[in-house]
Amino acid sequence: TPFDWKNQSVLVTGADGFVGRRLTADLAERGARVCALVWTREPSQDQSPVSWPAGVEVMKGDVCDLNALRHRIGQSAFNLVYHLAASNVNIGAGTSPYDIFETNTRGTYTLLEACRSARHPPQVILASSHEVEDCHRPGTRKFHPYMVSKASAEWMVRTFSDTFGIPASIVRSNNIYGGGDTNWRRLIPGTLQALFRGERPSLRSDGKLLRDYVYIDDAVAAYRLIGERPNRDDAQTPVFRISTGRRISVLDIVNQLALLSGRPDLKPRVLNQSSDEREDAAYAPEYEKNQLGWQAQFPLEKGLPLTCNWYKE
Repeated sequence: TPFDWKNQSVLVTGADGFVGRRLTADLAERGARVCALVWTREPSQDQSPVSWPAGVEVMKGDVCDLNALRHRIGQSAFNLVYHLAASNVNIGAGTSPYDIFETNTRGTYTLLEACRSARHPPQVILASSHEVEDCHRPGTRKFHPYMVSKASAEWMVRTFSDTFGIPASIVRSNNIYGGGDTNWRRLIPGTLQALFRGERPSLRSDGKLLRDYVYIDDAVAAYRLIGERPNRDDAQTPVFRISTGRRISVLDIVNQLALLSGRPDLKPRVLNQSSDEREDAAYAPEYEKNQLGWQAQFPLEKGLPLTCNWYKE
């Protein structure tokens, strides 16, 4: 039977985030009944208001509130849960590790317990990070609360899957970019913000780090295809990587953005202050192509101009 999103009831946590907004809209446009869980906080000054598609139900709440999640998941009989809610602070030591672990680790096992309690537990798709892989290669870089919290979340998912039979998948993503991302600490939004203000962009590192950048439409397509993938009894919590298979240096990305924005005269300030930032390991997404039929459709030559035009407008 062909997969039909019109027959699906979906919960998206962190639905007001960059990827969450686009995924929620995509699923709703395909006819899914989507419940968007957003945090009960005041929106940040940088965050643009969300215009939810017709048919999306918005639920304000806390991903650590077990009783509320248990009630809602049990009541709504969700088929799928995309767990995107997270604290994405992955640089510096100025943030509280407690807040990161509270959201990323406690929030994950709370959601999983709510799913386990449902009469028909939904499939859970966890948004993780490539940074987790550094936790399995001790000595490559210093451990940071964010990467450890995501590694912990993955182990939680595996535990609930192995012990209680919760169908689940893990998604490790590289650097997702595109119009609509207002996290100015990230390289591409922060660089374009500086360029359009007539300022020289700053690089924390030496600019030589190689990274893989995935356009938002490709990332959403990957998440959608993972949701469409049938549950397989022999699959032990599959791990999918959203990666183009192409790495480029941070400095090259910044120089391309300067050209696209019409400000090649604004040379980046290379601060070379951070030694803890990661370099993406080379990865060819053959598994994702074979299992999902997914491969990136937006190379940088296509995705960066689209992104630059969004911020310019």
